[in-house]
Amino acid sequence: MNQPDGKDDIRSGRTREVVVRDIIQGLYDGRYEPGQRIYEAQLTAAHGISRGPVREALNALAAMNIVSLVPQKGAQVRVLGVDEAIETLVVAQTLIALAARLAAESNRDGPAFARFQEAARALQRFKSGDSTNSDYAVARDSFYGALTALASNAELSRVLPTVRVHLIRTQFRSILRADDATWLRDYGRIADAVMAGQAKAAEAAARTHISRAISRLQDFQNQ
Repeated sequence: MNQPDGKDDIRSGRTREVVVRDIIQGLYDGRYEPGQRIYEAQLTAAHGISRGPVREALNALAAMNIVSLVPQKGAQVRVLGVDEAIETLVVAQTLIALAARLAAESNRDGPAFARFQEAARALQRFKSGDSTNSDYAVARDSFYGALTALASNAELSRVLPTVRVHLIRTQFRSILRADDATWLRDYGRIADAVMAGQAKAAEAAARTHISRAISRLQDFQNQ
């Protein structure tokens, strides 16, 4: 009997990531909405794959708090209340500020720093009004991913993806996109401080960035 050589696991993992990215991008381009059911059969047909990688992808999205898995009913995109979104952002603010500080304190000679530089440059190519563009969402995720990788803290890398920022950005996009130009300037300030090794400035820039979204949602809540 042939022993598995690990290639099937690698292929399955890559396929799972493709499905995860597709669903996240679907949130940004409107293919998936809060509360919408996600059917395994539709995903297997769309991607031409078996149910195994699809189920792995849905489990990964559940771990990221993007979908809920309901017994006998399958997956459903989570719906956030405004209170829940604000509380989530308060947590995200602390985590992202920590990531920025640690990244600024890290080694600036290795591949992680080069990856962050490229991610920052790619994000700055977008303009105000691009927040509904799925490519912009990918670039922003790459920026945060590179920032977290540069911070080089395993626990932070584990926890940050579970914070439901994708749901907040998409569910409350009409409220948040008013600050599109400001968001882009914020990313530039965070990147500049990190690349200059200015830990306090990087942390402050990250906190200020998230505080804008918190204030927007609080204003909406108080209307």
